[in-house]
Amino acid sequence: MASGKGHLAGGFLFALLFLHIITNYFFSPSPIDIILYISIALMFAVWPDVDIKSIGQKFFYSVFFITDAYLIIMHEYKVAAYFGLIIILPVLAKHGGWTHSVPAMVLVPSPLLIYPIYNSGIFDLSGAPYYIAALTGYFSHLVLDGRFRLWK
Repeated sequence: MASGKGHLAGGFLFALLFLHIITNYFFSPSPIDIILYISIALMFAVWPDVDIKSIGQKFFYSVFFITDAYLIIMHEYKVAAYFGLIIILPVLAKHGGWTHSVPAMVLVPSPLLIYPIYNSGIFDLSGAPYYIAALTGYFSHLVLDGRFRLWK
C-alpha cells in the first residue's frame, strides 16, 4: 500500500507511459493536452483514497471545489449539482471498498467519456483520451495497492 506521495509518483510514471504510447502510436497531443492528461492521471491516481483523510482527499476535494465553483460561475447548475451528489459517495463507504475496485476504475471517470456525447448529441469520442488518462491514473493506484500483479 503506497502513500499519497507514492500514488502521485506512480500516477506520474503511468501518465508518462500513456503519453509515450499515444504520441508514438496514435497522435501528437498539444502541450495543453499533455498538461491536462497528466493532471487527470494524477487526480485519479489519488482518487481511490478520497474516503480517508489523506493527500488524495485534500488534492481531490481541492480540484472538486475549483471545478464545482467554475461550473456554478458558468451557470451549469445541473452539472454542478450532480457533481456534488456523486462526490459525497466515497465518504459513505469503508476504505478499500468500492473505490478500490475495477468496476469503480471503469465507471468513476466515465463522465469524461460520456459528457461530450451528451453535450453534442452525437457519438463524439473527443473525451476518450481524457478518459484513458483517468483510467491510467486509477489503474496505477490499484497496482500500487496490490490489486493487480504486474510482476511476481
